[in-house]
Amino acid sequence: MSQDPNKKVTKSFQCRDALWQKFEQMSKELECSVDYLINDAMKQYARQRGYGAGAAAGGGPSLPPPQPAAPPAAPTAPPPLPPPPGARSMTPPPVPPPKRGAGAPPPPPPPPVVGGVRKGAPPPPLASRSAPPPRGGGASAHPAGMNLTIHYQGEAFQVTKDRFIIGRGKQTSDLTIKDPNVSRQHAMIEFSSGQYYIVDMGSTNGVEFNGQRVQRKVINEGDTFRVCDHELVFTYD
Repeated sequence: MSQDPNKKVTKSFQCRDALWQKFEQMSKELECSVDYLINDAMKQYARQRGYGAGAAAGGGPSLPPPQPAAPPAAPTAPPPLPPPPGARSMTPPPVPPPKRGAGAPPPPPPPPVVGGVRKGAPPPPLASRSAPPPRGGGASAHPAGMNLTIHYQGEAFQVTKDRFIIGRGKQTSDLTIKDPNVSRQHAMIEFSSGQYYIVDMGSTNGVEFNGQRVQRKVINEGDTFRVCDHELVFTYD
């Protein structure tokens, strides 16, 4: 039998005391072990050097492609300069209303109001007429057949929010995965434009689908996604 590349064994090496103290401080802040931080640092260094970190480090996900830089903002027009002192204003003065002469007839009285509508006035446009409220209390946020359920370790978790968080943090996630390799806020289930999406929230180890790392993907019936070593199966009912 071939040796398991994912098997972890105890190794010894020389390390500076100051560097080890920094790793211990990072492990406390990130709530993970020093062994995990050292393994992750070695894996990232191997990737940067092009030594096939995906095969050597146990099939870890490839690094995400760099995001394109945002285009520069269009220059805004400068504000108009004030006129110089003593310049003549080009704005004509307001024209006063004509004065009524002593012999001018008084203006005609307004037409009478009958049934809340002034007689002789045109009817209001159709858009302004109030439509009767819909019966049944209106449509729900998620239509029928779009109730999403996550199956993880034999348990079913109903997605009842438009932004459902998956991660290691107990206070910041809706589905908690107790694994130091999982980020505090690892992935998000987002409901947008009538569809559910799984979105990577900038995690270290990413989200995989069919062996490929994905950043944002539509969730279909029966899809299986991997968060580190954990499988999440999605179904609709």
